Amino acid sequence: LKPVTDLANLNAKAFEQLAQQQSNLFSALMTGGVAFAQRSTEHKDLDSIVEAQKSYAQDVQETVVSAAKESYEIISQAQEQSGELLKKVMEDAQSTVAEAAKAAK
Repeated sequence: LKPVTDLANLNAKAFEQLAQQQSNLFSALMTGGVAFAQRSTEHKDLDSIVEAQKSYAQDVQETVVSAAKESYEIISQAQEQSGELLKKVMEDAQSTVAEAAKAAK
């Protein structure tokens, strides 16, 4: 039962990290959107508005790409740890079966 608990704990930790990361992403996007809206009122000509939109879009893209990379790292780490845990469980099970087979002879 311990391996199941360990696996559940790994998943819970990964979920918690992803939830925090998504919360941070949402906050960053909202803050950036509000700042862009406030700055938009300061622009008087079309060229400056287009430049501001371009800058905002680049900032959003960088933020989303960074968040995607961070999510990938969290998921990859959880996957690696789960794989190691399952490998250990299988090795322990094989060892137990081998010992039981020896004892039965």
